[in-house]
Amino acid sequence: MPNAADRYHCLKLKALGEQMSLALKALDWDSLSGIDTRIRECLEELNRMEPLSAELQACKQSVQQLYGRAIPAYAEACEKIRQVLLTHVDYAEARSAYLRTDLLQGDK
Repeated sequence: MPNAADRYHCLKLKALGEQMSLALKALDWDSLSGIDTRIRECLEELNRMEPLSAELQACKQSVQQLYGRAIPAYAEACEKIRQVLLTHVDYAEARSAYLRTDLLQGDK
């Protein structure tokens, strides 16, 4: 039977996991950042506890599976931002080239 500390940590991880899942569905990266920090703090606490009960191991595994979904979603969001930035750079370079062409034609 798990002790009170194990139950507390497991409930805490489950609550953070639910928050992470909701933030992930909403693609709320700001919230995910804060949740990630709180999960890290909780996991650091667990690392000081040896050995972990089966219940805590299962809760930890559940959070790990959430990260398995969050990391690819985050990478996809980063790629979208990278594409937008590249588009802006391309437009800026094209505009700069047109302006230089106009300046060179004006010199003649």
